Amino acid sequence: MPSQKKYVFFALSTLCICVLALYIHRHRQGQTGKIDNLLITTAGEMQKNVFYVSHGMRAILDHYLFLVNTQKQNEDLDREVAYLRNKVAALQEVELENMRLRQSLSFREQVQQPLLAAHVVAHDVSSDYFGIRVDKGSDDGVRVGLGVISPNGLVGRVLRVARHYADVLTLVDPTSNIDVVIQRSRARGILSGQSKQLTCKLKYLDRLEDVAINDTVVASGFGSIFPKGLLVGYVILVVPNPTGILQTVMVKSAVDINRLEEVFIVFPPTQPETAS
Repeated sequence: MPSQKKYVFFALSTLCICVLALYIHRHRQGQTGKIDNLLITTAGEMQKNVFYVSHGMRAILDHYLFLVNTQKQNEDLDREVAYLRNKVAALQEVELENMRLRQSLSFREQVQQPLLAAHVVAHDVSSDYFGIRVDKGSDDGVRVGLGVISPNGLVGRVLRVARHYADVLTLVDPTSNIDVVIQRSRARGILSGQSKQLTCKLKYLDRLEDVAINDTVVASGFGSIFPKGLLVGYVILVVPNPTGILQTVMVKSAVDINRLEEVFIVFPPTQPETAS
């Protein structure tokens, strides 16, 4: 029995080798049979499906990577645009500041009295008090009562002084009193602010004085607190009073108090030394 099994195994092995040799020979000759067709078809379908799946996955991955890169590029562009906008704004601010400084320098050369430049660091938020705070104080020679002006016109007077800061009572405050004249007719009066308004009232003006709308109001120069002829504002309302002594005259300030950034503190003119 064992010898018969050996013969059977040998016979089957020889048959398989012959079949394999025949298959290889026919395969090399380009001849295919049913088994080849089945194997090729099965493998081809699998390869095709694998190709489509891998191609689709690659497309999805490429699209995802494209979106990620695009988002990153957009974020980079947004940051660059924000940086450039800030830079442009900063350059524009420098240009505007230079323009104001040139204007201030020209204005300073025109004024005969000594001036001290100061920056506005705060505006008063009270509805009944119109004031500003500047970055110059007693250490800079500032004292109460000095006039404060700008290239656009009269601002007010120093009200309180600390070592490095000073509070300024502006001309639109109700407690402010400034001696002014109508430039055209030389009519003289006292200018005071109006409560909760940014306009002023020209007080103590006789009803017979010649005043008209759009007349220019300037500083009288009395007391050398403000330069004589400095622009104060323009008449916007004239109400005659035929039965009274005084007429009502309203004036709009030439200076926009809420937008002030730089001002000048006015010192009294230096007195020439007298020979003893």
